[in-house]
Amino acid sequence: MRNYALFLIALLFMVGCASNNPVATQQQREEAQTFVTTKSFKIDSEWAYPRVTSAMISLQNAGLFPNNSTASMIDISAHDNYFIMDKDTVDAKLPYYGERQFGAAYDRTNGGGIEFKGVPEDVVTTKTKNGYKINFRIRGSNDRTETYRVNILVYDNLSAKINIFSSHRLTIEYRGKVTDIPNEEGEES
Repeated sequence: MRNYALFLIALLFMVGCASNNPVATQQQREEAQTFVTTKSFKIDSEWAYPRVTSAMISLQNAGLFPNNSTASMIDISAHDNYFIMDKDTVDAKLPYYGERQFGAAYDRTNGGGIEFKGVPEDVVTTKTKNGYKINFRIRGSNDRTETYRVNILVYDNLSAKINIFSSHRLTIEYRGKVTDIPNEEGEES
């Protein structure tokens, strides 16, 4: 009986660990490759992962985060946010949760979020085991003294991570889905 119980525990452990790796279909792999090689895609973020500080925990304890959110994981699916890479330009508008370290006051026109639009510098794209990595630097749209180092992981299953390292704020990560860029009529191209 004891061996049977150990076998069941081991089996459950193996099944649990195996389910953590999302499987990508061949079509998804081809789409991810096309998005990255043509540098034409959009990422709609669903979650923000700010650095947890005592200030963030205080905000969580005060109940100031959206439902199902914590100081380390915030649901931003209801926010109007985007990251668009279109050939040689990038355009992003992402909500920011975290602490500003120094620099000018938050810009009230964007609610203190992260915004940039323009031609990135030092763009490096590499193939990884499960997708693609894109790294670049760019200046902020509202505060021209703030610069961002952006690391994007586009996975073969069309999920994505965006890590933003700011010259003025603590690091934040966003996770979402990769899609086509909508055309002028709002349809995906």
